Amino acid sequence: MTELTSRFFRMPSIVTSTRTPAFVAAAALALLIPLAGLAVPANAAPGGTHRLATASASTTGVPSGTKLTVHNGDLNITKAGTVISGLDVRGLVKINAINVTIKNSIIRGRSLNATAALINNLGGRSGLKIIDSELYPSKPSPDVSGIYGYNFTATRVDIHGVVDAVHITGSNVTIADSWLHGNLHYAKDPNHGGTPTHDDSIQIQKGSNIKVYGSTLSGAHNAGVQITQDTGRVSDFSFRNNFADGGACTINVAQKSYGPVQGAVITDNKFGRNTRLTDCAIISPTSTKISAARNYYTPDNKTASVRRG
Repeated sequence: MTELTSRFFRMPSIVTSTRTPAFVAAAALALLIPLAGLAVPANAAPGGTHRLATASASTTGVPSGTKLTVHNGDLNITKAGTVISGLDVRGLVKINAINVTIKNSIIRGRSLNATAALINNLGGRSGLKIIDSELYPSKPSPDVSGIYGYNFTATRVDIHGVVDAVHITGSNVTIADSWLHGNLHYAKDPNHGGTPTHDDSIQIQKGSNIKVYGSTLSGAHNAGVQITQDTGRVSDFSFRNNFADGGACTINVAQKSYGPVQGAVITDNKFGRNTRLTDCAIISPTSTKISAARNYYTPDNKTASVRRG
């Protein structure tokens, strides 16, 4: 392994990983104790249903039989080209170098006293790849999310038991053949003034060249994909060949002060009907023009159209 810096490094131990069935993961999470003073998460147990041609428990995460070395503590990656493979990380991972690869690994996090991500690329270091890995916090909290940042590709990644699975803050992000499911949701979230958690499978604050394909998104309370434009414009967003469900509406486009989202393409997807607003697969202002085609509800194959609002 190339150079990396860490805190609280201890002698490693070896475990063997399998691609975990959803019911086993749910049982493991149910054994965890909620934070004191917080309601039990309404959506704590990982969800997600196997769908043909989309990602599931059997196709994402650490490949079966992979031997994992336990690493206790955070990892701060500072050398370009670092490859992390076969680790069970009991801490957070921060990217401070280009062309880092994380593969065949589990990132579990640790206790938090402020918002944080299991993998942090807020600095936008280019060339980050996350492959065949699982992000799942051992200590659930309203502070924990999956991946923060931009300039990364996530392929066959299983992310569950977090608030936002992927929180995008810039350009050049691809999420491919991944399973984002079972978000944490609290009825009273201290990060939202005691109101409910705003958990999303994917939240996009700004950026261009953002692609999501071949993936399964389910179990988020707020939205499967939430485009907020909180900090800048979003453009060239592509959402193809996915299964997506959950949220008030599953894909929610908000323009705010930055005007219409440019170049949004949402095609060839299947949507579930587990939305708080009836049959609300996609909602967007009329001024944002979405190229939408061949989107259907399952199991009845009725057309899922764009709701204007």
